Amino acid sequence: MKKIIYTIYLLLPILSLGQEMLVHGVVLGKKNREPLFEATVLIGKKHTGTHTDFDGKYVIKASLNDTLVVSYAGMKTQKVTVSQPEINIELEEIVIKEEFGPPYNPKPKNLDTRVLITREDIENRDNPKYNFKKNAKKNVFVIFVSALTAYDLNPKDLAFQQKYNVQYSLVGSYKTDYLRAYNKLTFKHLKKKYKKYWLTEIRKDAIGLKY
Repeated sequence: MKKIIYTIYLLLPILSLGQEMLVHGVVLGKKNREPLFEATVLIGKKHTGTHTDFDGKYVIKASLNDTLVVSYAGMKTQKVTVSQPEINIELEEIVIKEEFGPPYNPKPKNLDTRVLITREDIENRDNPKYNFKKNAKKNVFVIFVSALTAYDLNPKDLAFQQKYNVQYSLVGSYKTDYLRAYNKLTFKHLKKKYKKYWLTEIRKDAIGLKY
């Protein structure tokens, strides 16, 4: 009897492999521990992924022992094996060594990984128009989607983002009125730049989307 129970106990971990679960967490900068907005979280070999929201949070479907590949501009890419539902990640900055004389790999111009948060940014955290304009100056355009439990970017979603220069984002802690107002500004931008072509390709769970 003991032998049978022991055999079943050994089989339980094997049966759990391959089962999907919702993996969530926060991606931070290791140096200042600030949340990283629009960090990319991909599942290795599956070609699916997501991005972090304004609070650095992400949600993605993954299986036990899948590999999460987390990357962000100016940071070292990190790979983490899925072993539990909550995985928080800290990324290190890429340190560029200064050399005397002509370097073989010169430091790229305009490379600055620092994020300066001003008092005005804090005061306007819940102001969609202010945040949209600030992101637009950096050529960053965001569309908030509502399907939090199914927020896996498939190849079609990734292609849409690249084609129209936008990023899908989780709703995070923002209220519905904020999300609708922000998305309305993004939709206005897409309509002006791409006419109506984007409407047939956008995710149907984009908040405030009207045809």
